[in-house]
Amino acid sequence: MPEPLTRAWRTELDCDDPAGERHPVPTYPWGKAPIHLITRRQIRDAGLSPGHPPVAQMLRCRKRHPDRPLRAWLYDVHLTVDKRVPSPAQLDSIDNANQAWRTCSTCRRDVGYRIPRTPPCSGECVDCATTAGRIPRPVAA
Repeated sequence: MPEPLTRAWRTELDCDDPAGERHPVPTYPWGKAPIHLITRRQIRDAGLSPGHPPVAQMLRCRKRHPDRPLRAWLYDVHLTVDKRVPSPAQLDSIDNANQAWRTCSTCRRDVGYRIPRTPPCSGECVDCATTAGRIPRPVAA
């Protein structure tokens, strides 16, 4: 019978289960996975997308929290796909949204940075919020 997953992890051997008998997916100790299994960050650095759910995991025991090991999901490199390329309409939509975040609600100019919608700015650029007295004026040193 498989051991419960809530059991404390004490050694690296607890994390070694390549057949998937004790864990829902095959499990390898940190740094000991087969070469064809890579992490999501490695997939992203290669300009690809996983294209499927993880097929395995890597676990590393921690001394301070033995019941919560570090986990890295692993993906099969042979099942990865190319990243989706955004359409021109999607890129235009993103540009319009960013333009709206950069436009001051009071003076209606593009200030070149994303304006916070929370106090003290509340959708106004720093100049307008300073003029209104919501932000103290900087004191020259």
